[in-house]
Amino acid sequence: MTKTPLAALALALLLAGCGSAAGTSGGTNDDPGTPKSGGTLILGENGQEPPCLDPHGNASSDGPVTTVPVADSLVWFDADGTIQPWLAESWEVSDDGLTYTFKLRKGVRFHDGAAWNAEALKTNFEHMRDPATKSPLAASYIAPYKDAKVLDEYTLQVRLRSPYRPFLDILAQGYLGMISPKQIKEAPESICTHPIGSGPFIFEKWTKGQSITYRKNPDYNWGPKSAKHTGPAYLDRLEIRFLAEDGTRYNALASGEVHAIDFTPPQNVEDVKANPGLGFLTAIRPGHPMSFWLNTSRPPFDDVRVRRALLAAVDREAIIKGISFGQYQVAQGFVTTSTPGYAQGLSGSIKHDETLANKLLDEAGWTARDKDGIRLKNGKRLTAYFPIAANFPAQRMQIAVQTQAAARKIGLDIQIQTPPEQELTDRSIKGDYDLSSGLWATNTADVLWIQYSSKNITTPERRGQNVARLKDAQLDELLEQARAAKDPTELYNKAQARLLELVPAIPFYDDPRPVAYQKKVRDLAFTPAYPSPYFYDTWLDE
Repeated sequence: MTKTPLAALALALLLAGCGSAAGTSGGTNDDPGTPKSGGTLILGENGQEPPCLDPHGNASSDGPVTTVPVADSLVWFDADGTIQPWLAESWEVSDDGLTYTFKLRKGVRFHDGAAWNAEALKTNFEHMRDPATKSPLAASYIAPYKDAKVLDEYTLQVRLRSPYRPFLDILAQGYLGMISPKQIKEAPESICTHPIGSGPFIFEKWTKGQSITYRKNPDYNWGPKSAKHTGPAYLDRLEIRFLAEDGTRYNALASGEVHAIDFTPPQNVEDVKANPGLGFLTAIRPGHPMSFWLNTSRPPFDDVRVRRALLAAVDREAIIKGISFGQYQVAQGFVTTSTPGYAQGLSGSIKHDETLANKLLDEAGWTARDKDGIRLKNGKRLTAYFPIAANFPAQRMQIAVQTQAAARKIGLDIQIQTPPEQELTDRSIKGDYDLSSGLWATNTADVLWIQYSSKNITTPERRGQNVARLKDAQLDELLEQARAAKDPTELYNKAQARLLELVPAIPFYDDPRPVAYQKKVRDLAFTPAYPSPYFYDTWLDE
């Protein structure tokens, strides 16, 4: 990675808020005040409650919020994009990029008294890739991991199957936080409901559907170097409340029931900014934008002309401006603009052009139309099936309905379906769909390999993330080379340009992480590796 995209990431993450350049919350005046210990901070979280609190088995966007208080990471991804020590004091990488030798921090203890050492790190790596962990994230991120060897109590040598440039970057994410080796070995089934880490807060209670509470770790003295203080956290307690309804979450903040809310509803952002008693902090999450993936393995989207036609038919700018009250940034490609490696020169490449859409469908042979205006070829209607969950987010449903309307204008019938949950899962595994929805937030452009490498198409043996089921030899080669390159910038630029030709998805918006808070909340910040509220330096001025 070059310094330029990393610097862009730092600016996107840390200057996007209304707080200071460090991404922290300000006070009601310019004097930040002297930090005070004590108090319970209550955060209103959205309804994406994780089914499991094991950081290695968690894929929820709420995952880092619920696990980072408990589990420290091996390294820290700093605001300027550099990798800083944390539980690892230092590391060396072999010239061929296959061997990482980690020197670990001494004196760290997990909440159950287990020691942090080389054996503990090795145990965590093995847990991440263990099929029993059912990891949708960690296992994908450390897929190149081969094995590890304990050289001495605080030195671990890790071998990779192939060079993997983003290895240290992803190790900074909360999804790969460290769990007690004792718990992993003796009671792995308990990690989902009661994770034991080494972090500044100790897990206390999970009332499912309602809240998760933590208490201060009084022995904590090993925060990241970029932290504003050393020693234990200032807060005595931390409570995460799950408030699924946007209106309920905002009203809880406005009434003082909670101190802060995550994923501030876009319709309330301007009210927050206009309220002198509230602060606002936001960041664009790096990785893949929120998109509708197109199943390229079967008709009608096995024809690239049909995929290009749908992309051209959809007025993404108008849709996203409407559903987000002007708060969301329209995606420019297949990684967000905050992602290290984003190809800036390709911005503006996607155009809304209904005339072009119709021309492409004519070229693809869909020239006739039935009485409803749907295109026909060889007597078959141009139809695409979009199965979604019953609890599909309201904003995405609005996008789906407007996409459906745009498609119908050019003669493509998108049928939105809501099958039972098990059927939806089965169809997803089998590839029995034409459109699918989602995003993937991560701090490297390697998200393109995760989403579009042919190696990541789901098979009976492995659940992959290439839901577009894209197979393209040229793209595969570019992404494999980028994973091993010392400077992958040009390769990722070419990969993003190739994806604009292939159109495996309709990218809609770069996903933001908007947090609103009462001004009495001081030094609330995001973790730069994955924008998520981080509470180690946070204190309450009350």
